[in-house]
Amino acid sequence: MNLHFNEQDVIDSCCVFVARRYNGNPEQVDVDLQHNPSFGFSADARKGFQNIHLSQQDIIDGIAMYLAEYHNFIPDRLRVDLQFNPQTGIEANVMVVYD
Repeated sequence: MNLHFNEQDVIDSCCVFVARRYNGNPEQVDVDLQHNPSFGFSADARKGFQNIHLSQQDIIDGIAMYLAEYHNFIPDRLRVDLQFNPQTGIEANVMVVYD
């Protein structure tokens, strides 16, 4: 099975990740996604007065956490590929791996 996350889905996943890691609610988190061809993907998140930097791996972990928490997927069976599309922004293709 393959899933496609648009930019808003990726942002929502990052909000869930930050909220769980820093004890809050996803609604309290603002996220700005970034892509640099030389350095890859990252994000800056704000929760209240906290500024939090997310690495590419944090974004991937956030997508896996979101799918596990809200849709009961097994995180170890997910393969997340982040992509940048000039028209639509940062997206993710998620492949569910079955043995």
